[in-house]
Amino acid sequence: MTLRRLVRGVAAAALVAAFAGALGAAAGPPAPQAVIETAAFEPIVAWTPLTDNRTTGTGTVLLGGSPVAGVRLRVDGYLLPAATSSAGRFTYRVDGTTIGRHPITVADASRASLDGRPLSSAQRDAIVAASGAATVAYPILSLQTGRASNGDPVVKGRLSANGAGLPIVGLYSYRLSGTVLDANGHPVAGAQVSTRTRDRDYWTQSPPTDRAGHFESLFTASSETGENPVGMTVRVAVGNRTYSFLPDEYVWFGRLQSATMTIRLPPAAYAFVLPLARSYPGAIYRGVVIGGAIDGKPIRPISVTWPTADGSFRIVFPPRFAGKKIALWEGSLDLFSTVPARPGRAVDLRDWPGELAPGIPRALTAVQLR
Repeated sequence: MTLRRLVRGVAAAALVAAFAGALGAAAGPPAPQAVIETAAFEPIVAWTPLTDNRTTGTGTVLLGGSPVAGVRLRVDGYLLPAATSSAGRFTYRVDGTTIGRHPITVADASRASLDGRPLSSAQRDAIVAASGAATVAYPILSLQTGRASNGDPVVKGRLSANGAGLPIVGLYSYRLSGTVLDANGHPVAGAQVSTRTRDRDYWTQSPPTDRAGHFESLFTASSETGENPVGMTVRVAVGNRTYSFLPDEYVWFGRLQSATMTIRLPPAAYAFVLPLARSYPGAIYRGVVIGGAIDGKPIRPISVTWPTADGSFRIVFPPRFAGKKIALWEGSLDLFSTVPARPGRAVDLRDWPGELAPGIPRALTAVQLR
């Protein structure tokens, strides 16, 4: 390489570096992190007819650790009436009698200020992107870690009633699932399946079927007359069209059981053929469960028990999580079980969540597995 080429190369590199530096200076340093802080959770309170049963909580909007004033927030989509104070503080009210996580988002930051000065565009963008949550849950007490007889890590603890009383797991409903097909046997997406009891005129309706034509619904597989099997009216709605049977035509389900069935829609001008339901033992039970998570991802346990009357629970985790720090979550869930669910009995894990729904309280406390 000649000396002239070397000088030109050095000059070009210097020019590029100077241009990049100018761009960086123009853009300025990255905006500090914005956070919406609230208490870890508000304890469950007892329901009473004398109040609106709402719990008042407070939070703070911070940018780089400093309070931000003038920010409008939404809790569960409800716009709070007042903007954050000069200390970045805000107040919210949520149902204090029910386990839940209530998302908090920024509705408007156009009048927000930091130390009395309007926010820059980058700072405002950081505030708008911030989010948080207001959480109501049962406190988790008396946590203990150990090992099962085979060496699997175990966590034991107790939910505190806090004077509100602990919910006991109980039967919620039965499960009806199946597939809707067209006259040619192809899956029908967007169909809704409805069932009605003969004795109480009680209707249930499924969400729309997926692309595979699959549906899943709750239904009451019982009858006040005590008959078994139980006759129920079934209807299918696809768009503006409804398929139904004659008034005295019923689909028969096993009493106090769940069921599955395949529904085939008729060709034009043909009658709707009654499907045959297959009943099987099992029901959906509703109760409070406690689980573990790492980085917000729930861990599928080896076993977990429904809390007892005094709130005691036990979770056995897979051995690969031994020695890891996990966060505990808590939720009131509807879970299918082939055996009757009882306090202190093992939870049927077939419906154990693979993801935490937005409304499930998480990171209530942390524990180091042994």
